[in-house]
Amino acid sequence: MDWWKCAAYFDDKSVLFREIGSDYHFYLCFVNPLDKNNMFSVFIPKEYENRISKNIYPNCSLYVFEHPVSKESLDSTYTEFGIVKHYISEGIFASEEQAFETPFLIKFGGNPFHIQEEEYYYIELEKDGYCFLCQIDEDGYPSGLFHSGTSLPFGFGAVYLYAFVTENTVKNPIVGYWQYS
Repeated sequence: MDWWKCAAYFDDKSVLFREIGSDYHFYLCFVNPLDKNNMFSVFIPKEYENRISKNIYPNCSLYVFEHPVSKESLDSTYTEFGIVKHYISEGIFASEEQAFETPFLIKFGGNPFHIQEEEYYYIELEKDGYCFLCQIDEDGYPSGLFHSGTSLPFGFGAVYLYAFVTENTVKNPIVGYWQYS
């Protein structure tokens, strides 16, 4: 699955984009490791200022949607922001120590690796019953991912997804916050 190209699932969801606004880019998608029939797609505001001014729950301006696995969309409406086509391949299982020592794009489960160790990022999420789901870290981008002159969307940062998580289900995934270095 292309992680830079929006899933076809969204091709007929124009109502969804009227609700969140049209000033969004598709950022990436990946299969839910707890349910191989579903995937997560993340959308980010086109303007960096709109990302940075609302980067923490409950007012985070990034959106994540869980939806059935879908083929790649042919519609480029939400995908034109300087990313060169890449694929996310099968992941590996690693301990927290191994993950801490190795750059990664997506870290699913365990504890988040924060850029800024400030409790205010996650305290309200935890009070509302959310658990850490995964982290998307710009340190793990493959070389050549961006066209020259394109800035990293999160200032060499990381995006943290939270959800109501049980042993083998994920409900109501949200982007809890994102941090930059």
